[in-house]
Parts: sequence; structure tokens; C-alpha cells
Amino acid sequence: MAEPAAFLKLHPHIQEELYRMRWKKLRPFQVEAIDAILGDKGHIVISAMTAGGKTEAAFLPILSDIIEDSSSSVRALYIGPLKALINDQFRRLEELCERSEIPVFKWHGDVGQSPKQKFLKSPGGVLLITPESVESLFINHPDKLNILFSHLSYIVLDEVHVFLDTERGAHLRSLVSRLMQRIDHPIRIVGLSATLGDMESTKLWIDCRNPAGVRLIKSEETKTICFLIKGYKRAVTGEETGAITASKNDEMEEATEDDFRLARDLIKQFSHKTALIFINNKQDIEKYTDLVNRILEKDGMPNPFYIHHGSLSKEIREKAEAMLRSSRPTAAFCSGTLELGIDVGNVREIGQIGAPWSVSSLKQRLGRSGRHEGEASVLWLYVLENEVNELTKPIDRLYRQLLRSIAMTELMLEGWCEPPELERWHLSTLIQQVMSVIAEAGGATALTLHERLIARGAFHNIDQAIFLRTLRSMRAKDLIEQTSEGVIILGLAGERIVRSLDFYAAFVTVKEFRVVHHGHLVGTVGGFPSTGADNYLILAGRRWKIIEIDAEKMEILVEKSPGGRVPKYGGDVFLDLHPRIHEKMREMLIDTRMPVYLDSVAKDMLNEARKFARESGVLLSPFFRDGDDLFWFTWCGSKVNRTLRALGMHGGLIVYDEDIALHFNKVSETEIQTRYMAFLCQPPDILELAKGFPIKAMEKYDRFLDEDLLTESYAHDYLDLNGAMEVIKRLQTSDPLTQ
Repeated sequence: MAEPAAFLKLHPHIQEELYRMRWKKLRPFQVEAIDAILGDKGHIVISAMTAGGKTEAAFLPILSDIIEDSSSSVRALYIGPLKALINDQFRRLEELCERSEIPVFKWHGDVGQSPKQKFLKSPGGVLLITPESVESLFINHPDKLNILFSHLSYIVLDEVHVFLDTERGAHLRSLVSRLMQRIDHPIRIVGLSATLGDMESTKLWIDCRNPAGVRLIKSEETKTICFLIKGYKRAVTGEETGAITASKNDEMEEATEDDFRLARDLIKQFSHKTALIFINNKQDIEKYTDLVNRILEKDGMPNPFYIHHGSLSKEIREKAEAMLRSSRPTAAFCSGTLELGIDVGNVREIGQIGAPWSVSSLKQRLGRSGRHEGEASVLWLYVLENEVNELTKPIDRLYRQLLRSIAMTELMLEGWCEPPELERWHLSTLIQQVMSVIAEAGGATALTLHERLIARGAFHNIDQAIFLRTLRSMRAKDLIEQTSEGVIILGLAGERIVRSLDFYAAFVTVKEFRVVHHGHLVGTVGGFPSTGADNYLILAGRRWKIIEIDAEKMEILVEKSPGGRVPKYGGDVFLDLHPRIHEKMREMLIDTRMPVYLDSVAKDMLNEARKFARESGVLLSPFFRDGDDLFWFTWCGSKVNRTLRALGMHGGLIVYDEDIALHFNKVSETEIQTRYMAFLCQPPDILELAKGFPIKAMEKYDRFLDEDLLTESYAHDYLDLNGAMEVIKRLQTSDPLTQ
């Protein structure tokens, strides 16, 4: 074993286990992690590529530290974002801990009551758990928390980048803070992540009061990347014109010849490999799984394709995971459920249909392939754009999906990732945590709530005035009430919310119908075009006829059928795009270099987009007129563009947000410039802008905020007036590069 100094710091039992597992060497960042965890006292963030050994970098020294006293209470708490990730890490740690006799437990919604009761009676060693199950412990076992974690030494937070600026991340930070407040000795946080865009922000998220004390350990190892973007021009017919004829039950299906061509390309590329094919939304996952299944069935070919997303039954998801880990070549159409570090075998290649929503996600997905030393990471990115014709809108002549894919690829190759927005208020999560603290203790004063959640807690950026207004909003909605002694308790509405299983998750969980076939759960779906019994459905990549809908039980009974229709889903993720992505899209139109990772169709599409950009003048002037329509190409991020649209509406204009541009109707360029530049002299109140948005409740419990506080929260988290003013200032310059 190389690196003898670091290796010898590990406990002899752990050393023996590494010999048994035939480890030949420790990687440099693992050596650094061993030295830091066993030699220092502060918090740590370990960043390395997927399958780079982050878990071992953390747990080899942690297990060595706790091995002599692992049964007095939980010594190491591992918190991961997914049940499947918990299960996977449990298998790995169980093997590592077996000979050392360190107990390892897991706790999440799929774990039965018997192992949970065993843990509660005799806690110890390592506990692997989801944030929602930590919440459950606070609510259902508050009297046991001090015993369960009396000797807790480490909290390991896996896949940190998933949490950074989300409401679920705010929830996790609050739970960790509350747990640390209950324990009278220092606890070290070890964060693990494969993708980090801003290291300083990550340190701040780990320890908002002393980010400088957080040590970063980063692997410098890199992998060879094999990357190709394939372009497709989709005929805008709305009908399926491929080799498989649509049946009478497929009247609503929108698959075209180009969809089938893409599906056949997927079969050709992935049918003999272990691969993950990521798609941004569940509807399209079902659509392409169905197309591939139909082609393979028609051609009489074996089907190595499976499906995996959060609305499918546990059995179907676990079947896909098991097949990916098997020795048989298996490809899975999937959502973000397989984006994280779950062990699904030796994934050779990655597919991505459509432009990803972030550079971070693209990098993470690429890293799922080539897990073995010496193997390249391979990704095929498929972009399907509508074919340009005389009716195509000017903005669509730029092939925005392709352009965004290229921009994200370039930024990834430059080593850039989106920095997190850590200053969001997340008042929805604060509401949830107020109710949680009250439920945990039976009641609390406003001073105690402020101390636990604000002064010493995770919501350090919420001032006292906003906090008190949040409490008043909760009281007005009967979530809380105050006794004559000043103790805040749950109101009737608050009691109902806390008693529901849905309470443990700080994010929105969409209520869906259970789809059942012969007593077995297939998965869940959202709404339907109608509620008649002659509807058809595509789920788990299979076709079903609906034979009965039980609205009271939220259950749909189905039987196999040749007809099918892609269901509706709620909860698909649509993230704001960072300004750097839109800036890069513009740069790629200006650039004359042709990226080598484009296929011939994608190259033609980029050339067409560049030609239109040059001939239309949108690279020299921000405005382009098309009949009565006028487009202002802003090339800014989603947040700023949203604010610019609000300013236009505030100024009496009819304006639409077109992602990289604003779209106006029947208005002159001069009038737009005049109205917008007037805001430079007299900017409107941002709260007035926020009032113009009909939907401001963006997170789970936002609906319980009073209208004024909801408006202020929306303005703070989703608008950027300063950024909008900077874009307006560009209208004053004649320098085309700043347009």
C-alpha cells in the first residue's frame, strides 16, 4: 500500500479491510482527507469527480476515529438526498464496517419498522438517513434525540451541490443547525460533492459564521472526455409519419418521423452498452421509452432498455438499478434520480436528450460514465429543433436548444459551474421549521424560535422584522397561536399540517394517482384529459388502457393495451438560467470557430443560426423587427429578463419573455428605449414590480405569507432590479460588444 504515512494513521482493522478489498493505493486527495480528518478539528469539503473515492476519503478516517467507541450512540451521521443513494452507501459501508464491528443503520421511508425500532433501542456507529427522515426524528422522537446523538462526532453531507441554493438545502441546513445546538460538544461537518461551482460559497453554506475555517480538499484528477452533440431538424407537422403507423388510440400522440429517427439512433448507440439516457422531464422519458419499445417489438429485437424516474414504483426502479449493475448490457431512460452517485455498475456511456438545465448538471451526468481508471467519460447529447420555414419566429431561427447546449459545453470545458444563490430567504422553509420546532418542544416563545432558527440557526440572513412578520402571517392563517403566557403553539391548521406525512419534506410533493395493474403498483401520474374509462396511458414505458378511476382512493386500475398516451406530471424542475450561459450563447454566434464535437447536422444548424444573427444585425443592435413584432435581445439571465419584462409591463407595454430576448408587439424601437431609459432616472419600487406577477407563491408554504410579505419575498428571491438597470444602460452605448 502506497502513502504509508496516511495508511498507518488508519485503525489496524480498517487497514486489514483495505488489504482484503485489494486496495493498491490511496489517491492524493484521500491522503489529504485522512490527514485533515484525523489531524485537524474544523469542517471539511471534499470535492472529486464521480466515482473518484469521496466516500472512502471521508469514512476511512472517520471509522478509524470512532472504532474504539462506536456503540454509545450514533457517532457518524450520513445525510444523503436520495433513498437509492442511502441504500447504495449502506451496502458499501456495511462491508467496510463488518469486521470492525461498527454498527451501520439506514433510515428512510422504505425502511421497515423493525430495523427502525432496533436502532432506537440500541443506537450506535453510523446512521445513513435522508433530510426528510431527520425531520421525522425531530417530530416523532424528540425525547430520544439527545440519547441517539449524545456522542455524535461527524455529520457527512453527501452531494452538497444538490442542496446549495434550494429550499431543500435550507431545510437541511436548519436541521443540522438544530441538531448541533442540542449537543454540548463540537461536531464536524464533512461535505462531499462531485460538482462545485463556487468554492467560497460552498464554504459559506457549510458554516455561515466561519467560512474561512472550512477546509477544501479537491481532487486534481481529470478524465478524458468523448463528447458529441447530434442535431435533428424536426418537421413541424404534429403527426407521426414514421414507419410505425399510429392506431386510432394515438390521435393525440405527437411523435414525428424525426422522433422515430432519434429513437432508432438511440437503439443503435446504446442497445449493446450499459448506459444512462437522461431526459429533462418525465413526459419525454415516457415518450422515448415507448418509442424505443415499439420499434424493438416491431423489429423482433431483444429489449435492453429500462426506465427510471421518481413517479415509478420502487420495484420498477430497483429492477432498472439491478439490471444496470448486472453483467448484461443495459440502458436506462432516466431523470435526475440517477444523476447522483448511486452505484449502477460500469456505465460506459451517457445520453442526454435536450439541452440540460445547468452546467453543473451536465458535468455531473457526464461524470456518471467512465468510472474505472483509464476509461473516458462519454456523452452523446441529442438536440431536436423545429425545422425553420417561412413562419418560424426570428428568435427560433437561432436554434436556442442547440445554442444553449453548445454554450453549456464550452463553459463546462472551461471549468465553470453556476455559483449558488445563498442569499435567498426561503421563508416557506422558515415557516415549516417554525412549526417543526414547536412540534418538537410542544411550544416555544418567539425569542426561543428566533434563537434556534435565526440567531444560532440557518436563517441568519432573515432580520428580526421579517421574522416577526412571518410569525404574524402564520398566526393569521391559524398555523400558530399564542397563549396568554407568550408561548407559541400550533393552531388547528398547523396541527393538521404537522400530522401529515407530507410535512417532513420542505419542498412541494405533488399529489398523484396511483396506477395499479393486477394489484401491483406501476407508478403514479398527475392529471388526465378527461376522467372517462376509455382513456389510455403510457407509464413505465408500457401502454395501458384505463379500466377504472377511483377518485377517492386516488387510484387508477389499468390493463395492457396497444393504445397509449403520455401522462401529465407536476414537479418537473425548471431552473433559472445563469447570465453567463446566455452571454456564452451570444459569444458562440459571434465566434467563427466550429466546435469539433458537433455532428454534420448540428454544424449546419449552428451555421444557419450564425448567418441569421449576422444578417439580422442582432449582434450589432439589440433590436430586431419582424412585422408588428419587435425583439430586444437582452442576452441576460432568467432573473434579470424576468425583471425587465416586469419593468416593461409597469411602463404600459405588452411584453413577453423569450428567454434570451423580450418580445413586444406594435411598438417602436424608440418608444421602448424611451420608456426603459426613463427608469434610469426614476427607478420604480421593486415591490411594485413584484405585485404585477399573478403567481408569487413559488415554494411549498409561501401561500401562508400575507400578500405584502409574499410580494417582498418574491422580489428578493426572483427579481434583480440592479441587474436590469445595467442591461438598460447598454442601450446608451454604441459599442456592439456591450449590446
